[in-house]
Amino acid sequence: MILFRQRNMFITITLLCLFAFFLASCGGAPQQAQSVPTATPSPAPQQGQQLLTKTGGILNSARTLQGLFDLTFSGQTVNGTLNSQIWNAAPAKSRTEVHKSTLSQVASGTVTVTDGKKVWQYDPAKNVVYSGPVVSTSTSGVNGTDRGQGQFALNLVRNVFTGSDGTLKSASDMVNGHAVYDIGVVPTANAASSGSGSSGSFSYTGDVYVDKATQLPVRISLNIQGLGNILLDIPHLTLNQPVAASTFTFVVPAGAKELPLQQATQTTGGGLISLAQAQQQAGYHLLSIPGDQVDYALQGVNVLGASGSEIYTLHYMKGGTSFTIAEGKPLANLVGTGGRQVSLRGTSALLSSQSGNNVLTWTEKGVGINMSGPLSGDELVAIAKALT
Repeated sequence: MILFRQRNMFITITLLCLFAFFLASCGGAPQQAQSVPTATPSPAPQQGQQLLTKTGGILNSARTLQGLFDLTFSGQTVNGTLNSQIWNAAPAKSRTEVHKSTLSQVASGTVTVTDGKKVWQYDPAKNVVYSGPVVSTSTSGVNGTDRGQGQFALNLVRNVFTGSDGTLKSASDMVNGHAVYDIGVVPTANAASSGSGSSGSFSYTGDVYVDKATQLPVRISLNIQGLGNILLDIPHLTLNQPVAASTFTFVVPAGAKELPLQQATQTTGGGLISLAQAQQQAGYHLLSIPGDQVDYALQGVNVLGASGSEIYTLHYMKGGTSFTIAEGKPLANLVGTGGRQVSLRGTSALLSSQSGNNVLTWTEKGVGINMSGPLSGDELVAIAKALT
């Protein structure tokens, strides 16, 4: 079973690792003479990947999940917090309640529920409930299909643990009172082709922290190129505990209007919208690959950012390789280093490399554009010249 699978996802939610290193660390090293200080052995780098794989297996086999997820965004384009509580049950039931939000896209009190057949999204700011049938999915894990804004935290965790290369940095850290493993992560070159989700489409570096006793995640800290920092604290997480059936039912609040789910606006990291929807929301032209370029298939557009400062990320596939084109006014005129200048579209672009991906950035008509993926620099430039 696959835990936390997104539906055609970017980005734009899971979790951590331990067993192999835990067993290896149970045996004590022979003591040396008292006059010689005992050195703490350095953890082997490959053990970080073993931890990611092991914890991913634990989570993928879970039948239920209950947890608290506290997200903090800090960057040039997004700043704020999103605290939510999530319940999931295999194969496709979930409930998300937003307890606190300072993000304009998600109001405090937002509730998203699905019983596996129907989904309800309650927007308290508009006092509207959007409802409709669940899109079928082959996923049998507790995440089932992505359900928009509320599941962003789970999608983030899931993508990091299935789409990253891990290096064990420390086995002696403490986070929020938990003894943890600190594992450094970067996107794996195979993340896109393995279907692990959208996190691999971004260039990021960071750390994940795994509770040494429970083998569950405690914290994820990432720096995402072009977006900024994301800190996810998980103060509570349990797997395979009973969840009441009533958790996955929803009653429309008195006075609330009920509308078709298709009218819901998906703007926060959790779901993809069409290019036409993104174009209408942006209010300015978004560059895209012409339709006659059949080698490149647009999967959808992810939107992230406060109202008026959104970033639109177009997710493309070329065969089994994914890459992104991020566009937005907040990306304009960002100063980059460590690359080479390229003459492009009547201006100058910067071609650089980060975390195994080539990155091409430039500003055009007041809009910053960032192309990133495991494509050659020459191919990125050729794609950029063909954008319309």
